[in-house]
Amino acid sequence: MHLPKKWWIGLPVLFGLAYFAQGALAPRLEDDLRAAILLRVAQSPDAIDRPEVRVSGRDVVLAGISLSPDVKAQLLTALGVETPARRIMDATQALSRATPFVLRLERRGGKAMISGNVPPTGAREKLRAEIAALGLEVSDSAAYADGAPKSFPDLASFAVRRLAELDPATTTMTDASLAVSGEARSAADYDKALAALKASPFESAVKVDVSPPRVSPYVFSAAARDGVISLSGHLPSDDLRKQVIAMAATVGAGAAVSDATELGAGAPAGDFAGALAFAVGELGKLSQGKVAVSDGKIIIEGQGRQNILGETIRADAKARLPSGFEIARLDVMAGPMTPYVFSAQRAGGDVTLSGYAPDEAVRNRLVETARRNFFDAKVVDRLMIAKGAPQNFADATDRSLAALARLDEGKLAISDSTISLAGVARHQSARAEIAASFADALPQSFRGEAQLSTRIVGSPLVASQCGAALSELLAKSPIVFASDDSAIAAESAPLVDAIAATALRCPGATLEIASHTDNVGIAEVNLGRSKRRAQAVVERLAKAGLDPFRISAVGYGGERPIASNDSDENRARNRRVEIVVK
Repeated sequence: MHLPKKWWIGLPVLFGLAYFAQGALAPRLEDDLRAAILLRVAQSPDAIDRPEVRVSGRDVVLAGISLSPDVKAQLLTALGVETPARRIMDATQALSRATPFVLRLERRGGKAMISGNVPPTGAREKLRAEIAALGLEVSDSAAYADGAPKSFPDLASFAVRRLAELDPATTTMTDASLAVSGEARSAADYDKALAALKASPFESAVKVDVSPPRVSPYVFSAAARDGVISLSGHLPSDDLRKQVIAMAATVGAGAAVSDATELGAGAPAGDFAGALAFAVGELGKLSQGKVAVSDGKIIIEGQGRQNILGETIRADAKARLPSGFEIARLDVMAGPMTPYVFSAQRAGGDVTLSGYAPDEAVRNRLVETARRNFFDAKVVDRLMIAKGAPQNFADATDRSLAALARLDEGKLAISDSTISLAGVARHQSARAEIAASFADALPQSFRGEAQLSTRIVGSPLVASQCGAALSELLAKSPIVFASDDSAIAAESAPLVDAIAATALRCPGATLEIASHTDNVGIAEVNLGRSKRRAQAVVERLAKAGLDPFRISAVGYGGERPIASNDSDENRARNRRVEIVVK
């Protein structure tokens, strides 16, 4: 080859190009070397924590926290063989010692947080794996440190398992001790967590502050039936559960106690234990029934024991129920009452019924009997349903009410099979008749006693006043006759007594008793019927003390209707007795 004579002239240019090429390539080579070393360090996580790599040419400075001298030595040897580093300088620092050594695990919903200290022995990876196995997302801010107790691996795994049962939860390892706090996710988890914590295999003390799951609404109930008291719902602590079981056994008087309660947080504020004591105590007053505490509301229902009324329990609540709690529903059927009492008090324009009736049918019957007999008074029903009535109670009470209705004022009192009647009759004849017949009218199993007086006849009335007073009485109720047409029905005896008492105040008047019928049937028969009815009234008035020469009976049959006979209501209006004062 033929070379130019001055070939050396191009050498400076060539050297310049090589120099600039080398300068541009060096940074990339250093970056590649740094990446290779960091990758290799990551493959030995137990060697260096928070590694830092500085590269100058092919010289390397490796910094960070030395987790294990032996593992680090193996790593440095591998770096010298596996990477193009020319020299590797160890600038790592020794692992600091944590005193105390603290690891905190927390759970909030589906997330778990690791903080504090972990030892450089693969514990971090194990913790993460165990937590992830619970289905939780892991956030790790723990730092490596020396000084972990020998029991760390087992104690940490024990702490992780509590995260499965509690939410929210916090477990804190301090050296070889463990503190666990949080709220159980369910009653079963609560029992499981407590059992595990109490049976901890570690010699160190385990501090526990675990609450049962929060419940809303917060309900406890106890039911008594067929010799068994069944408990269900929630209670805030095991100690209170034991107390409630003991109370149930006491009030049950030998009844078996079946406990299906679960522990739960969220009990109502205030004296919840006192509210439970009240509710369970009231259950003991029921032969069968149920009590419930729902938040701050008390529900009591069932059948009372002997002499227990709904009002008995309401009075107990007023005296014993803690503040903040109230009776929301009280549906207690009275138990057998002894003595079994009934009373009817007539005062002014009211007749008040109180005491007991054995069932709704008898209660309605007694109220209706009173309304039918007390034609001039308002019936006030204060009866309560209660068992324990003596035999023939309804018949005895019916007949006693009929006697009381004939009094101007008075009181009827029944206690078991003893009946007393006291009051003021409207006139002397009525008093004598009531006193003579009262006891005899009662069923044989009852004993009756009447203490009666007679009302003093009022001031005399002139004819116009007498007529107005008698018309007012007849406007309140018609005189009812028995089926034979000539006898006044027993339910009209009080009205006839009142008519007689008023007529006795009219000494100068002459009374005409006029009876009328509707147009149903044969006119002649109706006429005769009306005459007999008028005569029956005259006889009763004469017996009461009226001068028979001043009273007369007239029957008009259907000749003088006051309404058309086109309906039952109008025909009933036409069937009437009128008193004409002359």
